[in-house]
Amino acid sequence: MSDNIFDDIRPYNDSELREAIGRISQWELIPQILRFIYPQVPVEESMKKLQNIQTVKELQVSFMYDAVCRIVKTTSQGFTYSGFDYIRRDKPCLYISNHRDITLDAFLLQMILIERKRETSYIVFGNNLMESPLLRDLFLSNHLVQMERGGGNPRAFYRSLQHLSQYLHQLIVNEHQSVWIAQKNGRSKDGIDSTAPAIIKMLTLGSDKPAEQALADLNIIPVAVSYEWDPCDLLKATELHKRSLGEYHKVEGEDTNSVTTGIIGPKGHIHLSIGKPLTTAELSSEKAPGEKDLAEHVANVLDHRIKKLYKLMPTNYLAYDMLTGTNQHRQHYSSEVKNMFLQRMNQLPEGNCQRIFLEMYANPVISAQQL
Repeated sequence: MSDNIFDDIRPYNDSELREAIGRISQWELIPQILRFIYPQVPVEESMKKLQNIQTVKELQVSFMYDAVCRIVKTTSQGFTYSGFDYIRRDKPCLYISNHRDITLDAFLLQMILIERKRETSYIVFGNNLMESPLLRDLFLSNHLVQMERGGGNPRAFYRSLQHLSQYLHQLIVNEHQSVWIAQKNGRSKDGIDSTAPAIIKMLTLGSDKPAEQALADLNIIPVAVSYEWDPCDLLKATELHKRSLGEYHKVEGEDTNSVTTGIIGPKGHIHLSIGKPLTTAELSSEKAPGEKDLAEHVANVLDHRIKKLYKLMPTNYLAYDMLTGTNQHRQHYSSEVKNMFLQRMNQLPEGNCQRIFLEMYANPVISAQQL
């Protein structure tokens, strides 16, 4: 296989990083970003640090790690994680994660990996995030792999998925690099974490082996990220409300705005749960009644695992009680949380929009009850 066959979707390598750093350092927002990351350091000094970076690993360890730590420190009330022992040094894996925030879901995992002296993973992101030149350079400098988001010619889209799958198998099986991918295209906006069978099917396209073995080769590890407060909750509720009325049309810059809001918005407590790798039995084609194929079966297995890993927050319990008109979970949230929740919800129009907001936070509790 040609070395440059994946040039259209791969991230920057070390030899390309210097030019990208040059473009990034010229961006008008960079001084403001550097002041945020290093508030006690003169901008000139932190700019010099950025411009002297030579490799992708150095960028991640000495810059992006600091950035994510600063985001967690200034916008959350604490970050915890569990299950790290399921990650083996000698066995690369495919992290399949729920998806709540465009960037942080994946970069929180990178922060943990760096802290624990492990290699960071490659990250699969939709190519719709490339509308901003700054984001494009930042992402491609941090092991981002581009994924086609669909539309256009179905045959061409299938070929793009097969191409991506071949690259993921190349990274994990041949190059021994781990990869992060969301369980479906786009974030969960309704609070329901569901795996798209199409993602599982895509993962089988890049290998000549039978589908079960192709998936087993990837060493799939489920991941769940939980935010007490979703910084984009008002944006998500508004979008879902407009969609229900047939009035939603994505505008230019919307994805970039969601990235920014997700980064700077308050998050309360954050927890990241890492699960056991999927077993051979879980990847078996012995499907449950009603399942159409292996992809649907594995998607259902991941749904169960990810929902079980999800850490319920006070806002989830509160929303469930408000939605059902009960005090069933009153011990899990305070009056202060309730007041903050009401103030936030009341920024939305009454009626369906506020109900969508409640459901967004309540659905993880409902999902947990269904396990």
